[in-house]
Amino acid sequence: MPRLISIMDAKKRDAQIEVDSPRSREAHRYVGPDGEPVTHQRLVKGTERTTYGALLEEAGSPEAISKALIEGDPEIDLTQVGRRLGYTSRVYLGPAGNVLYVARILKVVYGPDGQETSREDFVDVEATVGEELPPLPYTGRLMPVDTVIRRFALVRKLQLRHVNGLTFDFLYEIAKSLQDAGKLMLVGAGSKGATPLIFQTNGTPFRGFLEGRVEGDSYKLVLHLSNLEIKALPEGDDGEAG
Repeated sequence: MPRLISIMDAKKRDAQIEVDSPRSREAHRYVGPDGEPVTHQRLVKGTERTTYGALLEEAGSPEAISKALIEGDPEIDLTQVGRRLGYTSRVYLGPAGNVLYVARILKVVYGPDGQETSREDFVDVEATVGEELPPLPYTGRLMPVDTVIRRFALVRKLQLRHVNGLTFDFLYEIAKSLQDAGKLMLVGAGSKGATPLIFQTNGTPFRGFLEGRVEGDSYKLVLHLSNLEIKALPEGDDGEAG
């Protein structure tokens, strides 16, 4: 369902518009021997008695687990595996496999080497884009298309749409100015557009790049989103793990 947000144009005018994810065409579909569509089912894959930790505790050592796997199938609970799952609820487990009814949620940060660098209480990160939030400013920061696609991984896109005749003219002018420039405009939240775009509480922070096209009396405005910057490897690093 489309959502409403507010944006500004180069004249510092703001308007409320719709944003929606463009629907992609179905590339293919799976059918059974009778031509009927294939349905997906959630099945039981394993139980707490067949986890590695449980097997290790019972066998006593990894070598003993290997021997048990050769001699039998202790990793498979034949009475449970393959059963269809109905309604389920997510629960959190402690180190001993006990259910946690009250859990302390932490934010744990790891470095590139996989080592933990910090641990602190998790704090909700509020959305920066929304119907009741301030409009996204017109930054005017234009970037060549080839620069954007080489520096950033574009992982998502949103289409900006008008909600009435006035917002049609408003968005058409923005799209035309971007097409005339032949560039993408960097989009962010905050008074100067320097804050990442977050569309829901604790959502992924994105950089935005606005693309505009016009043809006759039609326009298209697409907001490309990126949460990953592409950087070259240091000299002498061939990318192979040591």
